[in-house]
Amino acid sequence: MSGFHDYLSTPAANVSLGGINVAEACPPGNLNNAIRQLMADGRALADEVAAIDPGMPASGGAFTGDITRSGRGGYLNHASSALPDGRVYVLPEGSALPNGGEGVLVFFYT
Repeated sequence: MSGFHDYLSTPAANVSLGGINVAEACPPGNLNNAIRQLMADGRALADEVAAIDPGMPASGGAFTGDITRSGRGGYLNHASSALPDGRVYVLPEGSALPNGGEGVLVFFYT
């Protein structure tokens, strides 16, 4: 079975669809079969996309277990929900400390 990953981005280069000849002057019945194959490929793609875990919901979710990271960025969390502030500052070395409550993180760089 073919899939959308088998198709090329140049339309003229796609001369078969799931092994069905769709090149110029192909038998007319091949077009019916190719459309059916394309529909099956689209359904398989839709099933695959629906199975992808969407990750953390916009509200009401909670991280559990170990949180790992690779590449750029990071995860910020406080060990206590009693910390009223969660702002993060990245400031040049020698800058005054920003105003804020418990939970403010300040990183100084040189």
